[in-house]
Amino acid sequence: MAEYERSLIRERTRAGLAAAKARGRVGGNPKLKQGDTATAQRLADRQRQLYLLELTRTAEEWLPTVRRLRPSRSWAAVTRAVNAKLPPGRHWTAERLRRAVRAFVVQGLADRALLDKVPSVRGDDRLMVLVAGIARANPKLSLRAIGAQLEAMRETTPRGGRTWAAASVKSLLDRARAHGLLGVV
Repeated sequence: MAEYERSLIRERTRAGLAAAKARGRVGGNPKLKQGDTATAQRLADRQRQLYLLELTRTAEEWLPTVRRLRPSRSWAAVTRAVNAKLPPGRHWTAERLRRAVRAFVVQGLADRALLDKVPSVRGDDRLMVLVAGIARANPKLSLRAIGAQLEAMRETTPRGGRTWAAASVKSLLDRARAHGLLGVV
């Protein structure tokens, strides 16, 4: 359902409640107002069903990317990758995407491993090799210039950020040097 349709429904609902109030009626669910727990549970179950229905309807847009990138990438990085494939005007937040995956895991529609923590940063040798390759290709580049090149390549930092600090680049260069990937740079 499009956002425009939702806003029309909200307007009609508000207008209907206002009309009922003018006639002396109070809107809402009487059993909920009385504190009936069974009614509240039924309502919560129905909301969960509708949420899962909407997630299932859109799963082909986001689930393949999540399966490909998790748990090796942070939720922020996965969210950016998912949003890059969506049409304009539609986007996910990292928390909303994490909640959707959790709902799929609970229903048995996705693997539990998708919710695992991102492995230690030290295990990511790909960035170290990439930075070493950039430095070998042009030894005169400054740390900031290497960072700018990584940003242009849309590489995320080891912590999932988009902006590369010179200190992060230096750390990766030092590790590359220690592993023998660089001569004297």
